[in-house]
Amino acid sequence: MNIFTEPEDVLIAALSAKQPTVKLRLYGPAGMRIEGTFRNALKKERRLLAFLQGYDGIYNRENRWISFANDCELELQYQDDAPDSLSDVILDNHDFDVSRLMTPNRPLEAVIVTDDQNRIKKAMESAMSHMQSCYEGLMGCEFHMARIEKLSKDCVVRISYLYIMPFQDLRVWQRKAAFNAKLIWKKLLGGARPAPFVKPFLAFSYLMQECEYDQFAYDEIVRDKRTAQTDPAPNLAYGPLEEKRGICGGIAWAFKRLMDEARIPCLCVTGYLRAKPTVGHMWNLVQLDGQYYHVDAAWGLDSDGVCVEKLLKPDSDFERTHIWEAGQYPKATGRRYQYDFIEDFLVEHGGGYLDEGADEKYMFPDSIIE
Repeated sequence: MNIFTEPEDVLIAALSAKQPTVKLRLYGPAGMRIEGTFRNALKKERRLLAFLQGYDGIYNRENRWISFANDCELELQYQDDAPDSLSDVILDNHDFDVSRLMTPNRPLEAVIVTDDQNRIKKAMESAMSHMQSCYEGLMGCEFHMARIEKLSKDCVVRISYLYIMPFQDLRVWQRKAAFNAKLIWKKLLGGARPAPFVKPFLAFSYLMQECEYDQFAYDEIVRDKRTAQTDPAPNLAYGPLEEKRGICGGIAWAFKRLMDEARIPCLCVTGYLRAKPTVGHMWNLVQLDGQYYHVDAAWGLDSDGVCVEKLLKPDSDFERTHIWEAGQYPKATGRRYQYDFIEDFLVEHGGGYLDEGADEKYMFPDSIIE
């Protein structure tokens, strides 16, 4: 041991490496100097709090703590779920940003050391609605708090996530939905290659004609929004694309899955209907030629025909009927590719698409409701 190294620095090195024991040269009353060394170490490297469970001293032959300047050996105890390294711990200096947890495929579970756990919790709860529009099947998150009050004013916050079903099972359903999206496009298009702005209409037409609104699943959510649904299918793309049933969330995810397969940028949006401001709602934003449009394929799903009232509309239209956190999503300013434009285009070019194998049922529905 380097006698010129401060004892807290020796302790920091030992904890960082998860050593089972450490020898420290300490001065002063035993209990105070050991505890003070831990406090100093956790001030210098706050992230170590996510590792530490506790410590025990090894006594001398007289079964007393060493009272004078001497080497003191400690047994270090670590959290069962301690991160692999310090780089896996987020240190919050009142600058925690939820976006750093949002990766393309799933939100990251996190271990955060902070002196204000309530602010972390509020930030996650505030962002959860937006996160649910990014991750299919995400229901919420859980917080696990731990602290050692005598050693640090900080708290360790562990964040994990709740999904509508076990995550590995969810992944299986998502792969099935993706496969079905490929089959559906083959059915819709045959060998035709229509203009990109036609594809949102075709996907919309397919869902309107093939999918039933699952009233039982909706009623279950209304009864208790906090409880995971007994039947997850209507809330996921799997429901509309595999079982041809769903509610707004499942229909929005199904539309996004179809747009993903068509390589058209698409987002899910969480919010409310003005007519039902206490029950969550979900729909889509789709990008065409650099501009976004709203699409709500659940609107009018129970109609006797394809209801295009909420197909490819700007913010100004949806603001009358929908509520959402506008700052969390791109502005929808597109106006060109609304249904009238698509209808005129298909009247002129649709015959050629039919000759190439496109399905007339979805390109030219028997009934259009505007």
